[in-house]
Amino acid sequence: MAPLKSLLKSWAEILDAARIQKTRFDRACASPGEAQAALLSQILSPNTQTRFGREHRFSEISSADEFRSRVPIRSYEDFRPWIDELVAGKSNILTREPVIAFEETGGSTSGGKLIPYTASSLLAFRAAVLPWLSDLADRRPRAFAGKAYVAISPATRVPRTIGAIPVGLPSEGAYLGADLIPAFLNVLATPPWVAAISDMKHWRHATLASLLACPDLTIVSIWSPTFFIGLLEALPVLAEPLLKTLRDGTGQFARCPADAPLLPCDAARLRVIEKAIARAPIDTPLIWPNLDTVSAWADGASRSYARQLQNMLPHAVLQPKGLLATEGAVTTPCSASGSLIWPVPALTSAFLEFIDEAGTSRLCTQLRAGESYRVVMTNAGGFYRYDLGDRLRCHGYDGLVPLLEFLGRDIASDLVGEKLSEHFVGEALAVVDGPACLAPRPAPVPHYELLVETRPGVSLQHAAAQVEDRLRANPQYDYARRMGQLAPLTVQPVDRLLDRYVAHETKRGRRFADIKPPTLLRDAAAYATLTNQVDCDN
Repeated sequence: MAPLKSLLKSWAEILDAARIQKTRFDRACASPGEAQAALLSQILSPNTQTRFGREHRFSEISSADEFRSRVPIRSYEDFRPWIDELVAGKSNILTREPVIAFEETGGSTSGGKLIPYTASSLLAFRAAVLPWLSDLADRRPRAFAGKAYVAISPATRVPRTIGAIPVGLPSEGAYLGADLIPAFLNVLATPPWVAAISDMKHWRHATLASLLACPDLTIVSIWSPTFFIGLLEALPVLAEPLLKTLRDGTGQFARCPADAPLLPCDAARLRVIEKAIARAPIDTPLIWPNLDTVSAWADGASRSYARQLQNMLPHAVLQPKGLLATEGAVTTPCSASGSLIWPVPALTSAFLEFIDEAGTSRLCTQLRAGESYRVVMTNAGGFYRYDLGDRLRCHGYDGLVPLLEFLGRDIASDLVGEKLSEHFVGEALAVVDGPACLAPRPAPVPHYELLVETRPGVSLQHAAAQVEDRLRANPQYDYARRMGQLAPLTVQPVDRLLDRYVAHETKRGRRFADIKPPTLLRDAAAYATLTNQVDCDN
């Protein structure tokens, strides 16, 4: 464990850099239209002589309106030909800057996607993350008085390169910037070698042993709340081997390196841990009495799981994260006026457009309270007017910047014209107690199947009736049901639904910490994994 002086020095280094970025962000919030126009110019100007820039005459663009009239909105599939050229080793295609890494993410309908990162696009993440840290430090300084746990996935992906370009970032610290990585590593509650463990059971053991050995844990930053819920739920099951590791400090079960052993806990700490784990529910305030803040997804499909995590960590404040896509930052939980309610646009990270229901592109100063929008991003990594497929709702304004809630992916299931969106389905599933998702089934008669994690004493038929009733609030779904185009909703129990889904996605190459709970399950392979009840070792 790092001495307190060294720990606080590392936090000071991080927060000093964060305050610089927060000052820049505050200036952008004071004049969001001008800030976004300037950022668009900064993105386009260096790339006028790229292949994409020449084809779209970037050199002649002098305003956001010209940019929007000259460059069409595109999906990832539309960008794939240019990205394939980058994969083939060609340069100066989308950006003048070279690609320094790819990130791989699963596509919802068309296979995996490779997202190119440049030095500038990584700095754009920093421009969203650091202002949040500065804002949080002003609000909750105790969060930065101890150790941090930042979601570290097991190394389930085989390391690979495309040419000489690595696939995947080395750590979450890359979002802060290379200069801050040493300080970032020094404040972590888990040692760096945990990220190299590929076996899920050993990774879980090492992670939990490190966390239990850390009484001064003050902040947890994860993506999906289910990630930390799973760790907490494993504590009673793994209590005996964990206590053995903490007692002798060898960490052999955790497979820690010989030159970096886990330090044994003293007798008093062991008694505290043993007492806390033996209680039902687990006494997390006893284990981590100084835990101040938990940052996690809390909107869209993660809403109910965020509430569950808050109940498991009642002494900490759960702060909803902003929307940070693989391609870039969209929103950041950072206040413009001192009253944090909803996240605001990441004005200094990407040029953002919001497409309304009529298909009109609006800028961040033109949104209307109560309306929802599809997000289109232009970033420094080579995506120009890129349709992210995410939908946000405007909740009014904080000063001059809109307050935005993430609703879900802007995808729809449309068997016979009913067009069920992910957000709508998520609202319908809110009545189900426990993990559940909806799967469109085209045969023998088109219908939807409710997959529900099996729980003792839960009436599946009652749950299905409630979900069906909510689905029929959609006029198109109700019409299709009345006309017989859609058969009634069916229901199927699935043992360990969420665990199976996570195992499936991990095998596809998704990072464990990034996996969101399913809502609208359109992936045939994932559906087969869940419904065939094939046991998954996770």
